[in-house]
Amino acid sequence: MKVEFAAADMTERLAPFRAVLDHAGFADALDRLCAAEWRWGTGQEVRARALKWHGDRCTFEIAVRTEDGWHSVIGKVYTGDRSDIFQTMLALGQAGFGPEADFSIAQPFVYLASLGVRLEEKVQGPSAKEIFLNGGPVPQLAASERCGQWLAFFHRTAPPRGHVADLAAEFSRYRYWTDVITRLGEPLASKAERLIRRLEAVAPASGAIAGCMGHGSYIPEHVILSGRRTATIDLDDYDVGDPGRDVAWFSVSLRRLALKHLGLLHAFDGAGERFREAYRASGRGDAVTNVAFYTALECLHGAKRDAVSQAPRAREWADVMLDEGLQALDSARGRMVKV
Repeated sequence: MKVEFAAADMTERLAPFRAVLDHAGFADALDRLCAAEWRWGTGQEVRARALKWHGDRCTFEIAVRTEDGWHSVIGKVYTGDRSDIFQTMLALGQAGFGPEADFSIAQPFVYLASLGVRLEEKVQGPSAKEIFLNGGPVPQLAASERCGQWLAFFHRTAPPRGHVADLAAEFSRYRYWTDVITRLGEPLASKAERLIRRLEAVAPASGAIAGCMGHGSYIPEHVILSGRRTATIDLDDYDVGDPGRDVAWFSVSLRRLALKHLGLLHAFDGAGERFREAYRASGRGDAVTNVAFYTALECLHGAKRDAVSQAPRAREWADVMLDEGLQALDSARGRMVKV
């Protein structure tokens, strides 16, 4: 079966990833899976559309038509070997995060090592991001609570896998973010410099908080609400580290959603507080100790992303994020506390 790609994906940057899905080895593997593993029958047509591109990886929705209709899976194509993610997902499934669990991850199907492709379940249902942007207050709060509960369960029960995060070693990368922002001139340059210096001054000591498995990119668009099931996707950046990082990632991402889509940074603060309440109710007692630090750090990260964006209001957004990062540290009053 030859893959038919969406017209919007016929770009040069996606060409290497399209070539992988066009490979005869991928078609053969997909045929076998459709017939023997998934029991869908013989594939008659295949369509693919890119969902997200990250330079070294691209996520596709792959739809296969058989005699009984259309079926969809997610295909992630990597430029390097990421068999470790597949093995980690299998381990999480065995640890209680399988597709039948209330708190789960997308089910991994197969990793095609020769092609660098992982096929996994396409979890049905809206993402938390979609609910925040399109739902009313009641579903927004319910989604926030489920997101907090999932993360608390994950931090408590997931078997630690991956490298142990070394915060001190990462500061060269954070300095690079600062340099990118500084190129935009004042007042952003001074604010970015002030923020990185304060982050350096209050960075938690290595091992100050017992590490746990971290999702690495826990944001509303990576949480799918499928009936009673709360499932997460995109574990590409998993590691072992301070649980406060994931809490901060989600909280800052929620504010960035509000800023970019509604023009109001604090529009979803009620939902953010419900998320943190749900997390604190069932998470580790010390898990939020360093959330202020990681909130400020993620604000710096967000400002860097805005600094390289072509969006008309990107400079304004970067300024807001730097102010938010400084405020997060101000709220800590010289020590790391929950925010």
